[in-house]
Amino acid sequence: MPRCESNLSDKIIKMVPFHCARPKGACKKSAQLAEEGEKYCLISFQYSAEEIARPMMTIEINGEEVLYEFDLIRIFTDEIEAREYATENGLEILLKKD
Repeated sequence: MPRCESNLSDKIIKMVPFHCARPKGACKKSAQLAEEGEKYCLISFQYSAEEIARPMMTIEINGEEVLYEFDLIRIFTDEIEAREYATENGLEILLKKD
């Protein structure tokens, strides 16, 4: 589970990306992305009460587990590209807990 040290906004996280919010196996593109494995992804946490199907992620904030909706914005080709983007845009890369 990722640990977030600051406020929530756009973040970069290493995860298995997906194409849509449908269940595993329902989308060919999501299945292909799952086969490719983890990649660095730009995600945007969502706070609205809109009735839109979004994926959810549990993250740790100040020692507490919180469930948040998010949108996948971008998939980076590698860690170098993700770190450059994070530096240029003042974003945090969330690290998974050991």
